[in-house]
Amino acid sequence: MVGGCNTTKATVDTTVNFFSSTSPNGLFSADGMVLKEQKINLFAGVAYENLRQEAAAGGGQYVSALASLYEIPAGKERDFRMVLQRKHADLFAAALEEDRTAHLKMVSALNRELVAASLLP
Repeated sequence: MVGGCNTTKATVDTTVNFFSSTSPNGLFSADGMVLKEQKINLFAGVAYENLRQEAAAGGGQYVSALASLYEIPAGKERDFRMVLQRKHADLFAAALEEDRTAHLKMVSALNRELVAASLLP
């Protein structure tokens, strides 16, 4: 059995589209660091199908990595996983093959849910 992520053409296309449609100034902060929002968007695009599967199951390494990118405190990660699982159908409404912006829609909807759950300011 071989482990690894489910990298598909859609995932690679998402990454290429992300970099070709994002200006360099939109990726970095004034001190040259990649902006938190851009890290989340890129990770969501690359790991979308893995996130979709793990969110339905209630957690996993990709969900934990996403929580880390959001800077969710360890004591609140369970709440984060519950939001992903409870809102799964809304967050992951389409596959990347169907909608090349599905990951961005997921992040936007997740941001709203995390604010509502008091997990983000």
